[in-house]
Amino acid sequence: MIPQRLTEAEVHAACAEIAAQGERPTALTLLDRLGRGSLTTITKYLNTWNATDEAQAIKAEALPAVVKLPQELSKDGEDLLKKMWNIAKGIADEELDIQREALKQAEQANQKKVEEAFAFSEAQSMKIDRLEGTLVELQAKLTQEQNDHAETVTRLNDAEKANVALSKDNDQLQHEISDLKNRVAMLEDANKTVTRENLEQQKAHNVSLKQKDAEIRSLDMQVHKLQTSLDAAVKSNDQLKADIRGKTSELSSRVIELEKLSVRYSAAADELKAAKEDLKAAGKAVSDAEKQVANLEGQLEVYVSFEKKAKPE
Repeated sequence: MIPQRLTEAEVHAACAEIAAQGERPTALTLLDRLGRGSLTTITKYLNTWNATDEAQAIKAEALPAVVKLPQELSKDGEDLLKKMWNIAKGIADEELDIQREALKQAEQANQKKVEEAFAFSEAQSMKIDRLEGTLVELQAKLTQEQNDHAETVTRLNDAEKANVALSKDNDQLQHEISDLKNRVAMLEDANKTVTRENLEQQKAHNVSLKQKDAEIRSLDMQVHKLQTSLDAAVKSNDQLKADIRGKTSELSSRVIELEKLSVRYSAAADELKAAKEDLKAAGKAVSDAEKQVANLEGQLEVYVSFEKKAKPE
């Protein structure tokens, strides 16, 4: 954790406490009391305190560095010794005032150098502050990178699990596609067989239809001939009235033959109709088989598209 910077208010408060004890605040005593900060910063804030009204009122610069009697003096007659000490101190202070004036002049001469050193120290402090801020930002970025790395590892683990599941699904789809291909192959073979049988049946029906058509045409010709004969017989009815009795048996036999031909014609027509219905049913079965094959081919294309999407690139 980065330590907190020393503030001017803290130094001023420490100066007031030391001055209240009858001692003159110095940079070293302030550093010892505060326990942190640089001598440059403490000296800067000490100078600002010395310029305050509070310091001027108590003449802080004139206070002794330490108010303490010499250890050689005995406890007995302590009051007299203190009085003597104060008189001697006053005489010494007068001499010190002269020396202090000389020192003040020397201090003024060195003030510029101190200010330059103070400016350099301030620049260094600002640089340290910037570096500390940069360090905090870098620590925050490092924490963020660590969090991002942990999140990436978690996402990678999830992706690997999903990949395993997809591999299993892909294997299942491959198995289903293989089964569908087998079923499609079987249906194609069955369709070929049905188509071949249908063609053979259609050929047989065509041959049968041709035969039936030939028979019908033959019956039609016979009917036409009989009709022609009947017409001729009707026309010659007047002429044959005299012979009709003699030819009644012949006409009856021809009528019977005509009825037989009519029955054969009707049976042939029914058989032709049944053959046409069988042909229609066979065509419908072929159409249903073709639809089922088309449906299975569509399902196969869907599974193939799923297989392509499931395969990793």
